[in-house]
Amino acid sequence: MKKIIRWSVSWFIVAYSSYSIANTFDGDFLAYAREKVAKAVASDLNWDGPTDGPKMVHEKNIIFIASDLRNGGVYGVARGMSQAISKLDWHLRFIDGLGSEVRQGAALRKAIGFEPDAIVLGGIDAQRHRETLKLAESLGIVVIGWHATERAGGNEELGLYMNITTDPIDVAEVAALLAIVNSNGNVNAVVFTDPNYEIATIKANVMADTITRCQTCTLLEVQPLPLDKIAEEMPETFEYLWDKHEEQITHILAINDLYIDYAIPSLESNIEKGKPVSDNISAGDGSKAAYKRIDQDYFQLATVPEPLYLQGWQTVDELNRAFHGMPPSGYSAPVHLVTPENVAELINQEDTGIYDPQNGYRDAYLKIWKGR
Repeated sequence: MKKIIRWSVSWFIVAYSSYSIANTFDGDFLAYAREKVAKAVASDLNWDGPTDGPKMVHEKNIIFIASDLRNGGVYGVARGMSQAISKLDWHLRFIDGLGSEVRQGAALRKAIGFEPDAIVLGGIDAQRHRETLKLAESLGIVVIGWHATERAGGNEELGLYMNITTDPIDVAEVAALLAIVNSNGNVNAVVFTDPNYEIATIKANVMADTITRCQTCTLLEVQPLPLDKIAEEMPETFEYLWDKHEEQITHILAINDLYIDYAIPSLESNIEKGKPVSDNISAGDGSKAAYKRIDQDYFQLATVPEPLYLQGWQTVDELNRAFHGMPPSGYSAPVHLVTPENVAELINQEDTGIYDPQNGYRDAYLKIWKGR
C-alpha cells in the first residue's frame, strides 16, 4: 500500500505562513475566491509591465541554453526571444541540453567558451550549475534565467541577474480557489505533486493551505508522485485514492497537466463503472492537450499557462537593462486561468496554442528600446 506524505520545505513554511496571515480575509472567503478567480480568467488587455527603461544597446551576442527544446515552455520562450531580437541588431544562437543535466552543464561551459555578452538559461536549474555560473560572472557574462530558480528576481549568490517566471504562490492559490468556487465552497480535494522539485512542493503546499482556509472544504490528501513515474504509477495510485476516500473526491489539483494526461484512462473507467468523476485543475503548464480537454469539457476544468512569448521579450529587455548597469525591472506576469469561458482564445491559435496576452507588450517594449 502506498504511503501518503505531506511534503514541505522549512523556509517555505515560514514564508508562506507569513503570506497566509497577511492574507487572511474577514468576511466571506468564497466571495474573495470568486473575485480572485474572475480576475485571473479575464483577458489581459492592459499592459502592467515596465513603461520606461534604457535605450537599446547595439551589437550584442547572446547564447540561449535550452534544458530541452522539445519542452513546449522552453521552446516558446526561445521563440519569443527570437521575435524580439529580430527587431534589433543582436545575434542569438541556441544550444540544446537535450533534457540531460550532464549535457546542460557541458552546454553551459561551451557557451562560456564563446565569450558571449550574455547567456540565457531556458529551464535549467541554476543551483545545480552554481560553480559554472560563478565563472561566467567572473568573466563579465550576464546570466538570465527562465525557470532557473523557484521565484522571480535576481540571485547574487548564483550569479543570476534575473530569473523570469510567474509567481508559483499566486499560480497555486488561484488554482485552488477555482476548485472552491467551482464546488460552491464544498470541495474535497486531492493534490498531486512531485517531491523531487522544490517549486512543485511550494505549489502543492499553497494549494493545500488554500483549501484548508476554506472552512467548508476538505483537503483529503497531498499525494507525492514523481513526474517521471506518472505513466507507470498513476492507474494504481488513482484507484487507491478513490477507494480510500470512498469516491468522495470532487477535485484533483495537480502541479502540472501531465498528471491529468495520465489520469484520463482511470477517469474513463470510472464513468464506465457508473462511478462519479472529479473536476481536475492544473496549477501550471498550459499544454495543447489541456486546452483541448478544457474546450471539450473532457476531464479538465482549467490550467494556468505562462505567457511564453511575453517572457521571451522580457528576457531581452532585462538583458538590455543589465548591459546598462541598471537593476532588473523585476516584472512578473500576472496569473491567467484558462477555463471553458476563455479557452477558445487559445484553441483558435492553432499555429501555436500559446497563451499570448493581447495587452500591447511588444509595442511597449519597442517604445522603451527606441528611447521614446
